[in-house]
Amino acid sequence: MIRSFCGEYQCAADTKGRLMIPSKMRELFPQGESIILVRSLDRCINLYTEEKWRFFEEKIALLPETESRDVRRFFYASMQDVEPDSQGRILLPVQLRAFAGIQKSVVVLGCGDHAEIWDEESYRDYTGENRTASIEEILKRNGL
Repeated sequence: MIRSFCGEYQCAADTKGRLMIPSKMRELFPQGESIILVRSLDRCINLYTEEKWRFFEEKIALLPETESRDVRRFFYASMQDVEPDSQGRILLPVQLRAFAGIQKSVVVLGCGDHAEIWDEESYRDYTGENRTASIEEILKRNGL
Protein backbone atom coordinates (compact mmCIF):
# COMPACT_ATOMS: atom_id res chain seq x y z
CA MET A 1 0.00 0.00 0.00
CA ILE A 2 1.22 3.49 -0.85
CA ARG A 3 1.81 5.50 2.34
CA SER A 4 1.90 8.95 0.79
CA PHE A 5 -0.82 11.14 -0.64
CA CYS A 6 -1.00 10.74 -4.41
CA GLY A 7 -3.48 10.98 -7.23
CA GLU A 8 -5.90 13.57 -8.57
CA TYR A 9 -9.62 13.29 -7.88
CA GLN A 10 -12.62 15.24 -9.19
CA CYS A 11 -15.01 15.91 -6.31
CA ALA A 12 -17.86 18.20 -5.37
CA ALA A 13 -18.58 20.18 -2.24
CA ASP A 14 -22.25 20.16 -1.27
CA THR A 15 -24.27 23.27 -0.44
CA LYS A 16 -23.21 23.02 3.22
CA GLY A 17 -19.52 22.91 2.28
CA ARG A 18 -19.06 19.21 2.98
CA LEU A 19 -16.58 17.30 0.87
CA MET A 20 -16.15 13.55 0.51
CA ILE A 21 -12.47 12.74 0.89
CA PRO A 22 -11.48 10.17 -1.78
CA SER A 23 -11.34 6.70 -0.23
CA LYS A 24 -7.67 6.16 -1.21
CA MET A 25 -6.78 9.28 0.78
CA ARG A 26 -9.10 8.53 3.70
CA GLU A 27 -7.05 5.38 4.32
CA LEU A 28 -4.01 7.56 5.09
CA PHE A 29 -5.74 9.51 7.86
CA PRO A 30 -5.58 7.48 11.10
CA GLN A 31 -9.00 6.44 12.41
CA GLY A 32 -10.17 8.67 15.24
CA GLU A 33 -7.74 11.50 14.49
CA SER A 34 -8.55 14.92 13.17
CA ILE A 35 -7.64 16.13 9.72
CA ILE A 36 -5.75 19.41 9.89
CA LEU A 37 -6.81 22.02 7.33
CA VAL A 38 -4.78 25.17 6.64
CA ARG A 39 -4.59 27.64 3.82
CA SER A 40 -1.81 27.18 1.33
CA LEU A 41 0.44 29.69 -0.36
CA ASP A 42 -1.16 28.57 -3.65
CA ARG A 43 -4.78 29.62 -2.93
CA CYS A 44 -5.90 26.12 -2.04
CA ILE A 45 -6.46 24.21 1.20
CA ASN A 46 -3.81 21.85 2.57
CA LEU A 47 -4.84 18.72 4.47
CA TYR A 48 -2.44 17.12 6.94
CA THR A 49 -2.52 14.16 9.27
CA GLU A 50 -1.88 15.15 12.88
CA GLU A 51 1.58 13.57 12.67
CA LYS A 52 2.59 15.48 9.53
CA TRP A 53 1.19 18.72 10.97
CA ARG A 54 3.25 18.29 14.16
CA PHE A 55 6.36 17.79 12.01
CA PHE A 56 5.54 21.03 10.15
CA GLU A 57 4.99 22.85 13.48
CA GLU A 58 8.37 21.68 14.73
CA LYS A 59 10.02 23.15 11.63
CA ILE A 60 8.21 26.48 12.14
CA ALA A 61 9.36 26.56 15.76
CA LEU A 62 12.99 26.40 14.59
CA LEU A 63 12.69 29.60 12.58
CA PRO A 64 14.09 32.80 14.09
CA GLU A 65 11.37 34.86 15.79
CA THR A 66 11.65 37.65 13.23
CA GLU A 67 10.91 35.19 10.40
CA SER A 68 8.38 32.99 12.15
CA ARG A 69 5.83 35.65 13.12
CA ASP A 70 4.31 36.04 9.67
CA VAL A 71 4.57 32.32 8.97
CA ARG A 72 2.76 31.46 12.22
CA ARG A 73 0.08 34.08 11.57
CA PHE A 74 -0.51 32.84 8.04
CA PHE A 75 -0.95 29.20 8.98
CA TYR A 76 -2.33 29.26 12.53
CA ALA A 77 -4.98 31.89 11.79
CA SER A 78 -6.52 29.56 9.22
CA MET A 79 -5.89 26.21 10.89
CA GLN A 80 -8.91 24.03 11.58
CA ASP A 81 -9.08 20.46 12.76
CA VAL A 82 -12.01 18.53 11.38
CA GLU A 83 -13.24 14.99 11.80
CA PRO A 84 -14.79 13.03 8.96
CA ASP A 85 -18.41 12.05 9.47
CA SER A 86 -19.61 8.45 9.15
CA GLN A 87 -19.71 8.83 5.35
CA GLY A 88 -16.13 10.15 5.09
CA ARG A 89 -17.10 13.77 4.51
CA ILE A 90 -15.42 16.77 6.10
CA LEU A 91 -16.84 20.24 6.52
CA LEU A 92 -14.72 22.86 4.79
CA PRO A 93 -14.89 25.99 6.96
CA VAL A 94 -16.38 29.05 5.28
CA GLN A 95 -13.20 31.14 5.57
CA LEU A 96 -11.08 28.43 3.94
CA ARG A 97 -13.61 27.92 1.15
CA ALA A 98 -13.61 31.68 0.52
CA PHE A 99 -9.80 31.82 0.55
CA ALA A 100 -9.55 29.03 -2.04
CA GLY A 101 -12.54 30.24 -4.08
CA ILE A 102 -14.28 26.91 -3.65
CA GLN A 103 -17.86 26.82 -4.86
CA LYS A 104 -18.84 23.30 -5.87
CA SER A 105 -16.44 21.53 -8.24
CA VAL A 106 -13.11 20.77 -6.64
CA VAL A 107 -9.95 18.81 -7.31
CA VAL A 108 -8.33 16.90 -4.47
CA LEU A 109 -4.75 15.96 -5.17
CA GLY A 110 -1.99 14.18 -3.37
CA CYS A 111 1.29 15.96 -2.70
CA GLY A 112 3.28 13.33 -0.83
CA ASP A 113 3.13 14.38 2.82
CA HIS A 114 -0.21 16.18 2.47
CA ALA A 115 -3.20 16.61 0.17
CA GLU A 116 -4.61 19.75 -1.41
CA ILE A 117 -8.15 20.88 -2.18
CA TRP A 118 -8.48 23.27 -5.11
CA ASP A 119 -11.39 24.99 -6.76
CA GLU A 120 -11.52 23.11 -10.07
CA GLU A 121 -11.32 26.19 -12.28
CA SER A 122 -8.44 27.66 -10.27
CA TYR A 123 -6.57 24.37 -10.50
CA ARG A 124 -7.09 24.15 -14.27
CA ASP A 125 -5.83 27.73 -14.65
CA TYR A 126 -2.79 26.90 -12.50
CA THR A 127 -1.93 23.71 -14.40
CA GLY A 128 -2.78 25.34 -17.73
CA GLU A 129 0.20 27.62 -17.38
CA ASN A 130 3.40 26.16 -18.80
CA ARG A 131 4.85 24.78 -15.59
CA THR A 132 6.80 21.92 -17.18
CA ALA A 133 9.81 24.11 -17.99
CA SER A 134 10.10 25.41 -14.43
CA ILE A 135 9.71 21.92 -12.98
CA GLU A 136 12.37 20.63 -15.35
CA GLU A 137 14.71 23.44 -14.25
CA ILE A 138 14.16 22.64 -10.56
CA LEU A 139 14.89 18.95 -11.19
CA LYS A 140 18.06 19.71 -13.14
CA ARG A 141 19.30 22.20 -10.56
CA ASN A 142 18.88 19.56 -7.86
CA GLY A 143 20.43 16.67 -9.80
CA LEU A 144 17.20 14.80 -10.39
